[in-house]
Amino acid sequence: MHCPPRRRAAPAAPVVRAAPVAPVARAAERTPRSQSPALTAAFALLGLAGAAAVPLSHAQAPSLNASGATGLSVTPTAQLLRWGSASLAYDNEVVGGPNTARYGTGGHNLAAGFGLLPNLEISGRIAASTFNTNCYTDNCGIRDLSFNFKAGAPLDRDGRWHVAAGATDLGGQTGNFRSLYGVLTYTPVDPLDLTVGLARRGSARNVSTPLDGPFASAAYRPLSWLQTHIEYADSQAWAGARVFAPAEWLPDGWSAHVGANVRLRGDERTARNWVSVGLNVPLFKVPSRTLAPAQASTPATSPLPAERAQFSTNGLPVSPTPLVADMSPPRVVVRAPESALLSIAPTATAEAAAAATAMAAASAKPAPPPPVTDDQLRALGEALRAKGFEDIAVGRAPDGAVAVRVNNATYNTNTADGLGVALGVIARSLADQRAGYRLVLMQRQLDIVGVTGQADCLAQWIALGPPRCTAGQLYTPGMTALGSLLADARWVVEARAPSWKTPRVILQPVLRSAVATEYGVFDSSLALRAMLQQPLWPGAWAEVAGNTPVHDSDDYKRGQVFGQSRFVSQTDRYMVHQMFRLPAERLFGQSNAETAAMWGANALTGHVAAGRIDANYRGAYGEVRWEPGEGRHRLHAEAGRFERIQVYDANLPVHSRTALASYRYAYTPTRTYGEVTAGQFLYNDRGVRFGIKQWFDDVAITLYVRRTKFEWAAESRTSAGIELSIPLTPRKDMSPTYPVQVTGNPRWSYGIETVVRENANVLSTTQGVGANVSMLDRTFNFDRSGLTYFEDNMPRIRSAARK
Repeated sequence: MHCPPRRRAAPAAPVVRAAPVAPVARAAERTPRSQSPALTAAFALLGLAGAAAVPLSHAQAPSLNASGATGLSVTPTAQLLRWGSASLAYDNEVVGGPNTARYGTGGHNLAAGFGLLPNLEISGRIAASTFNTNCYTDNCGIRDLSFNFKAGAPLDRDGRWHVAAGATDLGGQTGNFRSLYGVLTYTPVDPLDLTVGLARRGSARNVSTPLDGPFASAAYRPLSWLQTHIEYADSQAWAGARVFAPAEWLPDGWSAHVGANVRLRGDERTARNWVSVGLNVPLFKVPSRTLAPAQASTPATSPLPAERAQFSTNGLPVSPTPLVADMSPPRVVVRAPESALLSIAPTATAEAAAAATAMAAASAKPAPPPPVTDDQLRALGEALRAKGFEDIAVGRAPDGAVAVRVNNATYNTNTADGLGVALGVIARSLADQRAGYRLVLMQRQLDIVGVTGQADCLAQWIALGPPRCTAGQLYTPGMTALGSLLADARWVVEARAPSWKTPRVILQPVLRSAVATEYGVFDSSLALRAMLQQPLWPGAWAEVAGNTPVHDSDDYKRGQVFGQSRFVSQTDRYMVHQMFRLPAERLFGQSNAETAAMWGANALTGHVAAGRIDANYRGAYGEVRWEPGEGRHRLHAEAGRFERIQVYDANLPVHSRTALASYRYAYTPTRTYGEVTAGQFLYNDRGVRFGIKQWFDDVAITLYVRRTKFEWAAESRTSAGIELSIPLTPRKDMSPTYPVQVTGNPRWSYGIETVVRENANVLSTTQGVGANVSMLDRTFNFDRSGLTYFEDNMPRIRSAARK
């Protein structure tokens, strides 16, 4: 499979850039806890076991400590969370928190982090003495939400030296755990890590974190399931051990541990002993790799995930039709030179003449296969319908190739799955005829991606056969007018499984929450949201949606502090939508079609909508999206005029006039998107938002900073947050061949944010809010529809095709 023509010759074999492997409080205020004799004895036994153990390879994935950084009990190390992994940690001790007479330093310490980039980890920490105590009416101790980061890299080829720098408790008002640090870790032998570093504690009076001045640690792994360690910082010392779950108990790539920690020396800013638990989860399918013996004792030299020649096929049904592909290697036939053939005629013996005749026959081209019949085209249409496609058209292009156009409403998590499945159907149906094919895949009747090629070569590529010929050529609107691929096609099957006959019901949970406030660690309102969509004509649909409350925490109940924000049972959305492609290529004239394609004139799309957008507003909305070239750049603009329909609310304007423009750049090697948005938001505040989104297959993590100002406000407010986006639906949804298609939400998001550089952490839910109407990025595979994206996901496309 290859990219579309960029005015250069197509490669001769199905090799892709993305997959080069195979073709294609103070101490006096607190009563000290007595140290457990059993725990002390346990550490002594662990130390003896470690001294007697043979140093083998027992490396474990780095995990978060109480401060929210990868490391040991208290201090960080220079290792980072693996790129594409998430880590959760819990301690029943608020390390570095204030020592109070009522709670001491005990409580709940929760940390969650991500390996966001190959050299960057981020994390958030919630430190709370109590979960639900109201800090305004009772002594709740500490309750704090903070953000941390660490950046680092290996210093040598063998990965034994690592260096990193980081910060804890960035931004916000209180800075209870603020510290800056640099750290160096050395692994002289595989089971042993030695770490030294230097930290500087924040200058605020309430900062009591022990991460200050020189610190050091040593960790030893005598067994594959055991790690012991000792560490020093700020004239204090601790020891600990972690017991890891066997790998066979957990899904591939997961790790989990329980830990015991003890204070050996120092004041009572930490308890005498406490326990911890941790879990690491990959955000992508981890490839199974068996290391050679020589590699087993060598640390990994790169934090990048392994290259994948294949992608998981979990969640996709198996096709009833087997894939038949010619897996024989290319046959090289020795052709007799013309001079030899000419010299044979008058003088050669009968045996020589017969041999020459046989050689000439062997070198002749095989007889062409029979043409594809109309019945086979109808059978192809039925096979596509059985896989969940709709608006199916199958016919013949003027050059004799089989023309196929389908709409995808089933593989909603990722269009790459739908593309792969459609290619698999074509290969199964047409490989025997060695027929050419032209496929255009649509979403809401908008052309998304196209492929052309030979069906037999496609089948061979799908079956991981030898590279006899090119499997196909990729096209996207940014490079080519996809409609031209099917121009003048004569359709045998048309409008099969029309989309307007199938209403769609989308079910998803919706959640509103308040995290680490004075009222509680986590307060929430949970509801089930149901949306009914009825397709109308091409690119158009009507929708209605409402919520059914499921659960409210105490502070979200009626009359309580967050009661006004709880979900109530109501139908709050009625809208009609229309999508269309803007014919910008006409500006270039009919004679300059190539110039228009080069400038991405075919990649300009629009969307308009009208109706009630939520419980508060109704009005009209429009947006335009342009993604030229290979998809690295995307421009987007949106505007809306809305009027409030609810009773007076001092926090919401009567008239909403939103107008926003954004630019996105996609960095393919790490699947990182950077985006900036500026303009006027839904509630008429004006400002700018910067965001970085990191994709891990279908999981996305977004970091953002936003600064906006209301016209009536004295100054702007700056907020920073993190958002996690995951699919809450299978890779293949229910097929739209039933009277009603029921699906989940392919892109469910939950985020947490906090104000930055302010004297008070006042909650604000009205700044930087967008109108929840935009559908173009969602239609274009959630802004993953460029040529570079599909090239990068060839292993996924091929694996889907094999199902």
